[in-house]
Amino acid sequence: MTFTEHTILITGGTSGIGLGFAKRFAELGNKVIITARNQVRLDTVLAENPDFAGFTSDIDDKNSVLELVNFIKTNFPELDVVMNSAGIMRALNLFEHSDGNLSALTEEIHTNLLGTIAVTQAFLPLLADNHGTVINVSSGLSNLADGAHPIYNLTKAGVHFYSDALREQAKYFGKNLRVVELVPPLVAETNLEEHASTDNPTNMKLSDLINEALVGLENDAERIDAGFAKILHQMGKSNSEENTSKLSAQMLGNYFPKEKGER
Repeated sequence: MTFTEHTILITGGTSGIGLGFAKRFAELGNKVIITARNQVRLDTVLAENPDFAGFTSDIDDKNSVLELVNFIKTNFPELDVVMNSAGIMRALNLFEHSDGNLSALTEEIHTNLLGTIAVTQAFLPLLADNHGTVINVSSGLSNLADGAHPIYNLTKAGVHFYSDALREQAKYFGKNLRVVELVPPLVAETNLEEHASTDNPTNMKLSDLINEALVGLENDAERIDAGFAKILHQMGKSNSEENTSKLSAQMLGNYFPKEKGER
């Protein structure tokens, strides 16, 4: 089955994974609506992709999400797919954030986790009525903490468990809703964070991620572990404590290198 003739809303659709999927979905004959906070960037992407529709929305803001819902219900009542792709990723030294100011530590929580929940919950009635699909983008680091991205790790683990719970509730309550978790590794082309490199064998090309995801969507997969995320999934299930220590030692050294002689 080809993933076509759907009406798809993509958050974070002006860059990275969201924009990559928007372009491919449109090529396959789907109607694509993208949303993002930056009006200038949104206008630029819409000008470059005239087949897209778009709406400026801040998924961190309740009123903004409600405005997005009203826009979709008015203009695209046939909406049957929501892809939650908006996300941020930061390496953080927790010992540099011990002054009681939590704003720097909660940004990822608001965007990656609470934003995903807010958008999904807002569209659940419409999606269920339209026999729809939710695609939540988590991360290979939802399976195994890497030490360097503590808040990002927990938000993506939260997206994973929220997706599982939503899927099981949809089955239990007899709702016509499909819930898919897309689990990518680091994708260098997204520029999600500065240490991404196309030379790193654990990273994945965006085009390869999209191809793997489409195969999973067309085969009714509930969870799509792509590229190196498959290995991280296994590492999280077997000897997870040992694997966490090994991965964290490597990643912390990459992101927070110590001076020579420093312990």
